[in-house]
Amino acid sequence: MKYSVIVPCYNTQDIFDQELAGICDVFRSRLHTDSFEVILVNDCSPDPKTLPFLKEMRLKYPFVKLVDLVKNTGQANAQLAAMHYVTGEIVVNLDDDMQTRPDNIPVLLEKLEEGYDVVFGRYFHKKHSAIRRLFTRMDDSFETMFLNKPKNLSCTSFWVARRYVINEIINYKFAYSFMEGLFLRTTRKMTNVDIEHYDRVEGKSGYTFRSLLKLWSNFTNFTVKPLRIAGVAGVITVLFAFIFMLVTIFHRIADPTIPQGYSALMCVILFFFGMVMMMLGIMGEYIGRIFMCINSAPQFVVKKVYEKTESGAGEEEGSECRKD
Repeated sequence: MKYSVIVPCYNTQDIFDQELAGICDVFRSRLHTDSFEVILVNDCSPDPKTLPFLKEMRLKYPFVKLVDLVKNTGQANAQLAAMHYVTGEIVVNLDDDMQTRPDNIPVLLEKLEEGYDVVFGRYFHKKHSAIRRLFTRMDDSFETMFLNKPKNLSCTSFWVARRYVINEIINYKFAYSFMEGLFLRTTRKMTNVDIEHYDRVEGKSGYTFRSLLKLWSNFTNFTVKPLRIAGVAGVITVLFAFIFMLVTIFHRIADPTIPQGYSALMCVILFFFGMVMMMLGIMGEYIGRIFMCINSAPQFVVKKVYEKTESGAGEEEGSECRKD
């Protein structure tokens, strides 16, 4: 197999049939190959119509393989689940909402042939909600600051990557997955191709403020810089407190009539306690994640795998995926 396309599916709508037809047309008509597969991952969609619809798509399109997860663990873990079943030398990731179109796959593949390991689609104008665009900007800033991501690189959910990069990524065994962090720690030969981002045709995004915040916080799995920043902030705070104490003592000696200020005292106490709580919160986040990793929380749990077999359509029972 030369190409593998992975698509995380969550409350997937009927319009997705057009995306699968578009994938088929791109590979057969434009890339002139039948050596491709599509791995769909049902990320425990709450819509009861999703799984039967995806089963229909598997029967309709012989190149489709379906992975059904027991519970929803986020888009990144759904992508990792699909990566365990790819057989292609080049892997493509697409969303199921038709905001990115299969027509752009050849553009990304052409750029990949210039010697890159990963190519991301970069959108001219994003059609996401304001809150999601805000988190995207925050995410981009933090990746540049803490993960040393190049400033001119935009990491999106539409990407193509070489198989050896995927093989390294699936060695990641912890529950908190962060695709940008996994790519950045695997290779630096990454670039962008500008493409169009379309309006959502049906349904609405499954991302809420809480899920976006949780996804954004996963960058802490790939850097210890926040801990170092907390330590530096603590040192600066202590120095500031020491200087403030010396200044206060000097003023008191110079003018014994200066009354002790209750407001100033409370402000200082609150400031320092706030700094302590902030640093404890950051350390607590790391300790909590260490606990979850030691506890061997699975990235995902596969319920069933639906794929073609030599005797026809078949079902393969799934099991927990734990990378020990």
